[in-house]
Amino acid sequence: MRERLFKTLVSRYTSQMEDALLKIDMLMAGDRNAVVVDHIDITGAIDKELAKVAEADGKLAKLRRFYGTN
Repeated sequence: MRERLFKTLVSRYTSQMEDALLKIDMLMAGDRNAVVVDHIDITGAIDKELAKVAEADGKLAKLRRFYGTN
């Protein structure tokens, strides 16, 4: 059970990071088809997504440090 919980949490944090990074990539690409063109606060939106990446990355690091088997 412990191993399954560990793997589930790793998947959760990894997917949270991937989701936020994709949104950042779309905002930075400037592709008119990828995001709303008249987005008012692009840097603020990127900052929020980057905060999500940092939070998930921190949780993943702590999970591996304190509960990882390696």
